[in-house]
Amino acid sequence: MELNQFSGPGQPVRHVKVRYFLIALVPILIFSINAVITGDMMAADLRIPPDILQNERPWLETAGRYRFLSATWFFGALSVLAVALLVRNLMRPTARDTLAAAIITVGIVLALAVSPTIVHMMDPEGSRIYYRLGADFYEAALLQGRLPGCSTPGDQWLLGECGDNPVITLFNKVLDIVNVLAGLSVGALIVSMILCLETRDGITIEEDAALQAQNLRQMRQQLYLSSLILTFGMLFATSWMYWPLPMVQTSEQAAYGSVVLSAALFTGTYFCLLILSFYLPVALILDGRVRRLTQIADQGTETGEPLDAEDWRASHGLKEGAVDYIRAGFALTAPILAAFAGGISPISF
Repeated sequence: MELNQFSGPGQPVRHVKVRYFLIALVPILIFSINAVITGDMMAADLRIPPDILQNERPWLETAGRYRFLSATWFFGALSVLAVALLVRNLMRPTARDTLAAAIITVGIVLALAVSPTIVHMMDPEGSRIYYRLGADFYEAALLQGRLPGCSTPGDQWLLGECGDNPVITLFNKVLDIVNVLAGLSVGALIVSMILCLETRDGITIEEDAALQAQNLRQMRQQLYLSSLILTFGMLFATSWMYWPLPMVQTSEQAAYGSVVLSAALFTGTYFCLLILSFYLPVALILDGRVRRLTQIADQGTETGEPLDAEDWRASHGLKEGAVDYIRAGFALTAPILAAFAGGISPISF
């Protein structure tokens, strides 16, 4: 089937070379390195003693739960938005190989994201992510909370059986759902960024310049969306990390807070590197295209006079260069890391 059979009259078919989807291997590498670091270089269970909790005010558990649920709600909505935008993007006339590569890439990223959930389904008694902040401590803190409709462990509610610790059950079930949404959203962000590398054959220099300007605009939009999801991904991560903090005795809050802050810094570093891993390759490829177009335009001047490269690029919406793209990427990610590294959480607890 010819490519133009996917479009109507006058509608250009979007084509992105399949090899560009190999950019997804970079964030997959970051994901793998993160798994190795957390698995081999961090304590599986900090064994924080539960007796640092204050037991006379169990209602303080709800303070952490409200933050966790609100962060989950917002992050979930943004994840759905990222996927919806990708679906709308793929509904444009698109070459079959490009469409297949996009769907396969999202599927691979989703499979990696839900792998912890699959492991937990196969081994319900295995370790969970909160073990890294103290399994007994975390479970004891959330055990103080109550869920409507969970009077006995065998009761059923929205997400299944209540269990011996209903609030921990809530946390685990919600985390499994978020893993799926995060996999979908990250896959959608990666693919949407790669789709900014659209090419067309048989077009003039002016048409190619207009196409690259469009690609750059879409790339910046995807960077802003990625940054937004990064910010609220960090809000979600810190919300569950700080969940037990209000129940910790005043004399121990600073010590526990320092552990959580360092964990949040590591998570923020991972998220930032994940975004930069698929943004920077696309930005550098587009920068190379703009440079090549500028050279071609210079060679094609009819007057024989040297082309003013800056004016030509500015007149075609191609003024920004590689340094600007790198600066933009770090400008959107650095503040999050600086906040945690400086010991100042962006969330008021």
